[in-house]
Amino acid sequence: MLNSKQIEIFYHIYKEGSITKAARALNVSQPALSKSISYTEDKLGFKLFNRSSKKLIPTDEADELYEYASMVIFQLDSFNNTAKDLMPLNSNDINVGTTPSIMQTLMPEILERYKKYSLNSGFNFINLNSNELLNRLVNKSLDIVICFDPAISNRGSNQLEENTLSKEIIHEGMHVMISPKNTLKNKPRYSLNDFADHPFIEITNLISFYGVKSLTEHFRDKSITNNIVAKSSSYAGAASLVELGIGNALVDSYTAKNCDSSKVDIFKLKESLPYKIVLLHDQSKAMSDKARDFYEFVKSLTYKI
Repeated sequence: MLNSKQIEIFYHIYKEGSITKAARALNVSQPALSKSISYTEDKLGFKLFNRSSKKLIPTDEADELYEYASMVIFQLDSFNNTAKDLMPLNSNDINVGTTPSIMQTLMPEILERYKKYSLNSGFNFINLNSNELLNRLVNKSLDIVICFDPAISNRGSNQLEENTLSKEIIHEGMHVMISPKNTLKNKPRYSLNDFADHPFIEITNLISFYGVKSLTEHFRDKSITNNIVAKSSSYAGAASLVELGIGNALVDSYTAKNCDSSKVDIFKLKESLPYKIVLLHDQSKAMSDKARDFYEFVKSLTYKI
C-alpha cells in the first residue's frame, strides 16, 4: 500500500487545504506534489480530494484516512525525536533526563529561574519515559533525572537499588481528563464513568508510577479499556492526539495547561488520582560541580513550582 512519504504528503495536503501551501510546508515543488497525490489516488482506487477553482475539498474517504495519517505522522515524529535522544552526549555538559511532558511544561520555568542563578552551565536534555530514564541513570549516562515518580520497587534486575537513589519530590498534583473541544457538555466535575463510552488514548507507562498503579484497575472497572483507540508512551504525546481529535486522555495538570485551549477541554475528576514529579540522582555516581550545583538549585524549588 502507501509508504510513509505518501502518507506524509496526503497529511499535509489535507491539513493545509492546498497543494501550494503543502508544497511550501514540505519544501518540495507544487508539480511534484500534484503528481504524487494523483499517483496515490490511482493506487488506492478512489479520490481523496475533489478539485475546485479555489481549493481542494476532501472526500469522505480522505476524512476517514486523515485520522490514521495523523497518528502515523505523530509516531514518525516520536521515532525521530527518540533516535535523536539516543545519540552520544557531551560529557562537558550537565546531562539531564526528563519526560517529553516535563520538557515542554516544567523545564522552561526551571531553566528561566536558573539563568538568573548561574550562566556557566551547558545542558544535554534527553526526553524519554520515566522507566527508560531510570535505565539511563543506572548506566550512568545521565547526571540528573526529573520525571514522574517511577516505581523503583518494580524495577528489573538492571535497575537502581533504592539505597543508591536520591529522590526529592518537587511537585504533587492531580490527574485531569482532556477531551477534544466540545465533545462533552461542561460541568464542574466528571467521573471516569462519564468517559466509558468515548474513545480513549492510553498512556502505556502509567502502570509504572507510584500512586498511579491503581489507574489500570480504575479503567477496567469503568470499562474504559474497551474503548482504547491509540496508545502513547508520554503525557505530551497523548495530549497531541487529543488536540487532533482522536480521543480523550488522562494527563497531569501541567500538560493540560499547556494544551491548545481552542482544541481541548479540561475536566477535573471526582476520583482522586494523584501524581508526583521527582528529582532523581544515583548517589553511586560522582557528579561534576556544575551538575551538583544544578541539582541543589532544583532541589531548592521543592513545592514552589
